[in-house]
Amino acid sequence: MTTWHYGEPQEGILNVRIEQSDQPVNSLSRDVLQELADLIKHAEGSQEIQGVLFASGKDGNFIAGADVNQFKEVQGPQDAREMSQFGHKVFRQLEAMHKPTVALISGSCLGGGLEFALCCKYRLADDRAKTVLGLPEVKLGIIPGWGGNVRLPRTIGLAAALPMILTGRMLNGRQAKSKGLVHDCLPREALQFAGEKILKAEAESPGSASKFLPKRKRPLWRRAAFENPLFYKLAFSQAEQQVRKTTHGHYPAPLKAIEVVRTGMGSAEAGFAAEAEALAELSQSPVTAELIRLFFLSEDAKKPPASLDVPVEPEAIQEGAVLGAGAMGAGIALLMARKGIWTRLKDLTPDYVANGMKTVRKLVKSDVKRKKITPLDATNIFDRLSPTTDYSGLKHCDIVIEAVVEEMDIKRKVFDELAEATNDKTVLATNTSSLLVSDIARDVAHPERVVGLHFFNPPHQMPLVEVIRTEQTSPEALATAIAYVQRLGKTKVVVGDCAGFLVNRLLSPYMNEAGFLLTDVADPMEIEKAAIAFGMPMGPLELTGLVGIEVAAHVAENMQAAYGDRFAPAPLWKRLEELNGGESVAGMRLVEKTRSGKQLNPKVAAAIADLRSSGVAGSGRALSAETITQRLVYPIINESTRALEEGIVERPEDIDLAMVFGTGFAPFRGGPLQYADSVGASNIVLALDQFAAENPRMSPCDELRRRAGEGIAFMEPFLERPTPAAV
Repeated sequence: MTTWHYGEPQEGILNVRIEQSDQPVNSLSRDVLQELADLIKHAEGSQEIQGVLFASGKDGNFIAGADVNQFKEVQGPQDAREMSQFGHKVFRQLEAMHKPTVALISGSCLGGGLEFALCCKYRLADDRAKTVLGLPEVKLGIIPGWGGNVRLPRTIGLAAALPMILTGRMLNGRQAKSKGLVHDCLPREALQFAGEKILKAEAESPGSASKFLPKRKRPLWRRAAFENPLFYKLAFSQAEQQVRKTTHGHYPAPLKAIEVVRTGMGSAEAGFAAEAEALAELSQSPVTAELIRLFFLSEDAKKPPASLDVPVEPEAIQEGAVLGAGAMGAGIALLMARKGIWTRLKDLTPDYVANGMKTVRKLVKSDVKRKKITPLDATNIFDRLSPTTDYSGLKHCDIVIEAVVEEMDIKRKVFDELAEATNDKTVLATNTSSLLVSDIARDVAHPERVVGLHFFNPPHQMPLVEVIRTEQTSPEALATAIAYVQRLGKTKVVVGDCAGFLVNRLLSPYMNEAGFLLTDVADPMEIEKAAIAFGMPMGPLELTGLVGIEVAAHVAENMQAAYGDRFAPAPLWKRLEELNGGESVAGMRLVEKTRSGKQLNPKVAAAIADLRSSGVAGSGRALSAETITQRLVYPIINESTRALEEGIVERPEDIDLAMVFGTGFAPFRGGPLQYADSVGASNIVLALDQFAAENPRMSPCDELRRRAGEGIAFMEPFLERPTPAAV
């Protein structure tokens, strides 16, 4: 299938349209690279062609990167090495062309796509939000493999390149221009004209096109730093320290990237060779395998459920509303306005609405300051956002999201009012995190249009949204809810209606067990160390402090009411409130930061001592990191098994995706059930039985015992089927 489309040159310019008709995005495979090599040979050999202009035929996508499906074909390190070397060969041919080349970047230009663009003599980007440039390979456990580690630092400098390579940070067109990654950022309509102007100038006098392009200003100190070997040494040292601090040694790719970049700063040829060797090594890493699997899971999540036979149409969502202007409601409303949805933000009083708009203004102002959006974009966002204290205008809404306080009576009252204020086809969604959607919808006219949309806080940053369907939810309402989530650019997981839904139900035993461990273990900070060593983004004590001790206790009580004593709250939560004079413990942290490091909050230590002195808890004992980890993680697996058996989700992969995207569950372990398969259900049951001898709440469920007894894994091979995807 042809990717590089072109006809006869016009006025010496060969216009090349990049478009894969059989794929949703343009991506680079070996065959596509071979086509590029043939194109380069044709252009170099033609006397009529004086320059080449590359533009995409797909709206919103330039080149999304290398075709990730190729990784399924990699049989060993030699395959990965050859893949890298072939890309190096073709891109060096592009870079060495005697005819000037211009990349007109509109849409995503990522991974191999950016490595391609770096080989063009000139790069122009448009100023649309869809246009982003980056090297996200590290998120898949690999590194750029077609020269990105060598060319990017030489193009924009080491200080700007390292964050992009080591974290996968992406830049929009304006940011790319300020860094020197593109020569100019223009309106989309001006790209073609500007590209032709550059090539015509180059044809008359090589190098003369620079007079049409804005000059990049660099402070003198920065230019001097780039030429100073001591700067390089310091930059690499700080980068290594930061990588080790953030990855805790779990992810080898960033450290490999630093080695390759360091080598490439001395010699491009040596850098290319080091890049190929590093890619060969990383391709065999189990971390890479799990991260690529999660990538495919997230791509698969873009599809509607197999059981849904109603079309999902994101662009059909044009008008919506949010009820509740708190931090969550305001954040959701901002997301909608950003994506072009005309949005009403309602609350009870003008003051409440004003506070919500203040939250929106603060976030938008930050985006403008960081050049994520333009002042015009900000104006357009506010134009689409209408603050209000009444229900007028909701008859035209495609969807309304309720984000008021977590009290059933209040939510039912709001939904009764919504039923009157909207039309019969408006989808009514609740952002509840702990109440049953079916209970909220109980007395609503046309309950088939009610769904749950559980956003995670902060909504503008967290990628996951749980879409909750009740037994009454119609296929049309579900399709609208899924379309809405896709329109916002979020990852959805469809779950059944149950207490805590999926993520909170699975996370609750983890956080609650931290409360039990605090009274069991001699050194509470060992809990944090064990969780971080396992791969969690933070320890459960710090997480509980962020969520709120009061919230954690309240959730545990709700879970106990729904599921029984296996969710009984740890006694520590109530004792903390009692020692606080019965006052709220909201805002209290379990762990405090000091100059010497993190330590247990003295109030928490006092509550533990009180429980021990009263005989409620033991005196504390030394527990191994393995035991602590098992007590924290195995209950998640146990509850995941129950949720799967109950049909709360359709597939075990949904559980893994939800826990990684919703809680940060160690991505390199693949999620709770992928990790369970690596450990073995029989070993998990054995450990849980040992814990249950002292604590019956830890007893393994019947389904987990069955899987252990019959040797049944949770996962079937998932990477078998092809997925149109790129990096």
